[in-house]
Amino acid sequence: MHLVRSSFIMLDRVSTSGEQRLWRAGIHDWDAFLAAQRIPGFGLARKAFYDRQLLRAEALLQARAYERLGLPKSEHWRLYPLLKDEAVFLDIETSGSYGDVTVLGCWDGETYVAFVRGHNLDKELVREYLSRFRVVVTFNGSSFDLPVLRRYFGNVFPEDIIHVDVRHVLARLGYAGGLKSIERQLGITREAALQGVSGDDAVLLWQQYCLTQEGEFLDVLLAYNEADCRNLEPLAAFAVRTLWEAIRGSADEQIICKKEGCL
Repeated sequence: MHLVRSSFIMLDRVSTSGEQRLWRAGIHDWDAFLAAQRIPGFGLARKAFYDRQLLRAEALLQARAYERLGLPKSEHWRLYPLLKDEAVFLDIETSGSYGDVTVLGCWDGETYVAFVRGHNLDKELVREYLSRFRVVVTFNGSSFDLPVLRRYFGNVFPEDIIHVDVRHVLARLGYAGGLKSIERQLGITREAALQGVSGDDAVLLWQQYCLTQEGEFLDVLLAYNEADCRNLEPLAAFAVRTLWEAIRGSADEQIICKKEGCL
């Protein structure tokens, strides 16, 4: 199912509960809304107003102007299935101080690319690389990775890029804790050599690399960062699919309750 075309929360004064009421009324997507002569609870003038909004949204969707659809940022995860082939899964490492980037790692679903301080961590190289993507996926990137990158480089992201922070999507499903903790809860594994390696260890690995210039420390750090990036892909797929099923299932449960009665 097309998550965006089944969404109504971009309409003026339509909340998530209002969206669910539409689904329960059998209005499962934009086509169904536009085809309906009347919508329960909506007057004719309001229905006509929303028809115009949906037609505009359809035009924006066709023009790939996703950032102008009006989806709240907290609901940008709904765009992920549409844009997953244009996604970059991003994670940074720092020297321990907020804003001192040592590694910027990126996974595009096929290839891992690392920008390393003192090697290729260059603003223009990073900007050119990120220009290929329409969505950036992070874990806690809203609070950490993206603000740190902006402080370090200024803005290197395309203006129309969509950000999906899977930490917040997973939180709505009841998953708490750090990335590694949630990976374990979901059965997502890392290679044996990286078991137990933490963010604090990543800082120490960088410090040891700087002190000794021995490549093995950098190799382990990059392997750790690559695992962070790569594991965001199955996490995003799980989080988006499960949250969508949860909110749609909530609407369906209420339909069953109305038809059959609930205890």
